[in-house]
Amino acid sequence: MKKKVLFVLDRMVMGGVEVLLLDILNSLDSKKYNITVMTLFDGGELKHELPKTVKHVFLFAKQYKGIYRVLRFISPRIIYKKLISEEYDIEISFKTGMPEKIVAASRNSQSKKIAWIHGDMDYQNFGLESHRTKKRQTDCYNKFDRIITVSEKCKTAFQNVTKTETNVEKIYNAIKPEKIVRKLDEDKNITMDKNMVNLITIARLHKDKGIDRLIRAFSEGYKINNMLRLHIIGNGPEEDELKKMVQELNLNEAVYLLGKQFNPYVYLREASIYIHSARSEAFGIVLLEALYMGLPVVATKSGGPEEILGNGKYGLLIENSQEGLNETLRSIAIDHEKFLEYNKTSKLRANDFGMNVMMEQIYRLIEEV
Repeated sequence: MKKKVLFVLDRMVMGGVEVLLLDILNSLDSKKYNITVMTLFDGGELKHELPKTVKHVFLFAKQYKGIYRVLRFISPRIIYKKLISEEYDIEISFKTGMPEKIVAASRNSQSKKIAWIHGDMDYQNFGLESHRTKKRQTDCYNKFDRIITVSEKCKTAFQNVTKTETNVEKIYNAIKPEKIVRKLDEDKNITMDKNMVNLITIARLHKDKGIDRLIRAFSEGYKINNMLRLHIIGNGPEEDELKKMVQELNLNEAVYLLGKQFNPYVYLREASIYIHSARSEAFGIVLLEALYMGLPVVATKSGGPEEILGNGKYGLLIENSQEGLNETLRSIAIDHEKFLEYNKTSKLRANDFGMNVMMEQIYRLIEEV
């Protein structure tokens, strides 16, 4: 008999967590598992990417302004009862906040409950606003059978903040090489001027990702070498401010804000060096994608990158500060070729984070919990 598995999150927007979920769903054996994805809101750029074998249910047709402030005062048991009529063997909260409250409210005493934590809680206590107090947050986590974190840094931070009694484990995020190869065949006309030094970063345009620091640092490098170019993929709340910054620094001819792209791999293929400027990063799947594409990776010491880059063995780790980025961009401007040494080990390291490795752990988790 097939096991029934439920994943709960807020919505299927374009984001690292949602892309990871799609990779997991596409890797789970549909002959062994009946899978349901429950979202608080319908829609999102990735909704139509859900596999046809996956059932999708949602609470609201769209996200209304201020709805999260209202939801935190509604009993999660009411939401669970309204949305979930079936009984599941495994119930997984795949996002912090309301999704974990809903799973913890399950009246199914036989189901195994798992919470997946993707953020560094030492940097920001994700989901606390939904729980309203730290005690309620900890009480919620104590109702789970297992907590999964995406890195050692993420695990340590979670334990420091929540003091939960539930067993906490680490499962590294992963990439699907076959998906990347397939995507590379889709857009062959995306090119970058090979006479330039093409730097690239992919991130949500949010303060946490440090794109403001990166643009300022790029300005320092560009003063030394006007052959530098910076390609920024992603959207988010800081987009307008970043566009304004580019104009004020007179970088319109050198910095390209490309918005969200469903196929970032074709841009990675064309780039020279990947730059990760995050203030905090619990893991960073995009670093794996850049490594797989054979790019030298430069990243701030922000949590997950240290683990991915083997503390500097597989990429350059820099100080997590404006001056750290400034110094690095000036160094790239003077001699970018010395950074290319890292591409010798990039793809080799990416293979350590293949989807097959992650799925072995997920299958064991589902069967053992």
